[in-house]
Amino acid sequence: MSLRIISRVFILGVVVVPSLALAVGPEVIYSEVAASPTGVVPGAKDAAGNPVVTNWLALEDLSMRHDGGEWMLKGRTTQATTLDSILVKGGGGVGSAFAQDGQPLLGGVAGEQYDFFDTPIPASWDSAGNIGFSCRAKGGVSTRAEKIIRVVGGVHTVILQQDDPALGLIDFGAPSGDERFGNSMNSVQLLNSGVASFVNTPITNMHSSRYPAMFRGNTSFKQSGVSTIAGEVWDNFVLEGAGGTPDGLHWFAEGDTEIADTTKDGIFVVDDVVVMRENNQVAGAGTPLMADVFFGRMLDNADWYARGDDPADNDWAVRNGTLMAKTGDVFAGAEAWGVSFLAFTGDHAGNWLLAGSTNNADPSLDEVLVYNGSTVLLRESDPIDLNANGLFDDNVFLRSIQPNDVHLTDSGEVYMLVTLKDGAGTNLGDGFLKLNVPEPATLTLIGAAVFGFSRRRKSAR
Repeated sequence: MSLRIISRVFILGVVVVPSLALAVGPEVIYSEVAASPTGVVPGAKDAAGNPVVTNWLALEDLSMRHDGGEWMLKGRTTQATTLDSILVKGGGGVGSAFAQDGQPLLGGVAGEQYDFFDTPIPASWDSAGNIGFSCRAKGGVSTRAEKIIRVVGGVHTVILQQDDPALGLIDFGAPSGDERFGNSMNSVQLLNSGVASFVNTPITNMHSSRYPAMFRGNTSFKQSGVSTIAGEVWDNFVLEGAGGTPDGLHWFAEGDTEIADTTKDGIFVVDDVVVMRENNQVAGAGTPLMADVFFGRMLDNADWYARGDDPADNDWAVRNGTLMAKTGDVFAGAEAWGVSFLAFTGDHAGNWLLAGSTNNADPSLDEVLVYNGSTVLLRESDPIDLNANGLFDDNVFLRSIQPNDVHLTDSGEVYMLVTLKDGAGTNLGDGFLKLNVPEPATLTLIGAAVFGFSRRRKSAR
């Protein structure tokens, strides 16, 4: 079931025209439409730390707490580039500034300010709801600019930073024990133990063949050129391709090994098991070959999701070792998946979402968000009620779904980043949407036997 509107309603002889049709669709939390209240960044400050009215220039990354009760949005404002990067934390449809470029770095030394926030994971949560995130600082010691911060009860503590000792590493051609963290710390997951799991590169005082490395706290967990997997040696870890559960019992990583056959060196690993390998079938006999993995995610119950493509650039989506969809699969009757998957995720009950292109002959309708492989929740060119007045009267429509920034909660809510357009197809910028699944049924009028109506899709062409 996809978004629809009532195009014409006859009630006591009154005709409601399509532009004033009652809206059933997603809630717009924020957008880049400056003229809309949704375009205002909540809680932004100027260089002096005073509240300022500014708009969203970019909505970039989104992360969600395990229970769905809190989200963190990374974006940029229309302020000067010394102030524009911002994290906004919220729940439901309401948020406020959490940390901002040019403001004092909480937990830092005197004079330190936030510079920018790492991508693509704006924040992570442990099982108690404490927050972990990584960022770059300015105004302090430049060699200690990259930081991992833990937030407990509103108190920010720098738990690890650039140039801290990196322990448990083995160097190549030089003595071990003097290694220190470099300036890229990513794939941060705050563990229940209070330390963070993350990937770091470069590592100073270390031969380049021995990094990146995965860490838990200050200590190496897996190291390039040293750690083994399936009888091979890890050669590389993808900086933005790792994660795990907050209890530390489960983890995943994308990378490659030092195997001589470089057509088979790419791997996706879960809990020290190679679950997918380059040029091997992604989920057993009859499934596509893996050419690349574009994205991985693990829920706190250890369910894992991965999407990628095959050597012919057709896409696939695998959950817990089972192929859930691939290019050419038919869904919702007769439509089939196209060559591009954009986002893949699920909830703790096993429900799942997949966004991607289809074989729809109309290019203005060929991108969809599908629930459990059958129900279309949202389609390209669906109308959007930007001003939340209950009417599709804003001339705003869905243009596309942003890769990977889709989250499904156990309460049946979807939080996602999208791009919007007007009826002429002109780009209106990005939007942060919230919608319910399954989608509410089209409005039913009491006394429908007397008050007849017809329905049609209102799309931007």
